[in-house]
Amino acid sequence: MKIAICICFSKRNETHHYKILRNLNILKIPKGCNLSFYLVVNNNPTKLINLKKKIIINKKINISFLNSIKKDIPNTRNIFLLKIKKQNLDYIGFLDDDCKFNSDWITLMTNFITKYKCDIVGGPQHHAVLNIKYKKLYEVLEPTNSNKQKIKWVATNNCFFKKKILDKTNLIFDKNLKNIGGSDQLFFRKLQKKGFSIMWNLKASVEEYHQIERENFTWFLKRNFRYGCSGLIIDKSIYGKKIGYFMNIFKSIYFFFLSLINLFFIFRKNNFIKSLFYFIKAIGRLVSIFGYKVIKYQ
Repeated sequence: MKIAICICFSKRNETHHYKILRNLNILKIPKGCNLSFYLVVNNNPTKLINLKKKIIINKKINISFLNSIKKDIPNTRNIFLLKIKKQNLDYIGFLDDDCKFNSDWITLMTNFITKYKCDIVGGPQHHAVLNIKYKKLYEVLEPTNSNKQKIKWVATNNCFFKKKILDKTNLIFDKNLKNIGGSDQLFFRKLQKKGFSIMWNLKASVEEYHQIERENFTWFLKRNFRYGCSGLIIDKSIYGKKIGYFMNIFKSIYFFFLSLINLFFIFRKNNFIKSLFYFIKAIGRLVSIFGYKVIKYQ
């Protein structure tokens, strides 16, 4: 069994890179598994290479570095896809450069995809916080799928899938979403529309390292606004231009409706936060119709 995992290393998360490389040492490798990690770096990889020499002691893992001249996320992911395109692999996956993964992550993913005969698997991302009040915001922000649930897309912070999918589709991550985010959502939505099954593995979780800059309410509002803005591009790409615009308007109204419903039952757990997030998403979708574009990914 041959597996290749991609982690895109950004300068923004440089403080976590040491911990990520140390985390590789605890990873349990299933018997008969040939495991490779591709670390895509969008600056000089020398520093990471030197860290790798000091930290990596697990000789069962093959570590390769790929250099990305462009710093946007879709491009760095596509560099990995191009690299492994002609390789004879069974599975590939993505993890984030600010996440700690379970030592059994590989085993949990391979066992799940074999047992439930799906094509793509995603798992939850938990968040380390200092201020407990932001835990509630993350709970609302992240998906609440149940184990083995069939879903429409997964994020590249924690996903695993059959490599033959790429051989059949030649899909890449959309560069039109480089400043706004959502290229992973579009990538997997397209695969789902093509008939590939996607399921949720609740046990194969990762944890995002604490990021102090995210512990402010404004960051969560901007995040949901971006989610809304990316919706038009995603819908147009999946359904075509005309239907995409219609779907975007329909979903805007739907999010406004959800916002009102949650506001009506405001005293239930997290309903005020849910109402606000739905409202911000709806606004993001509406302004995108009039040509608004997010200048920089945050």
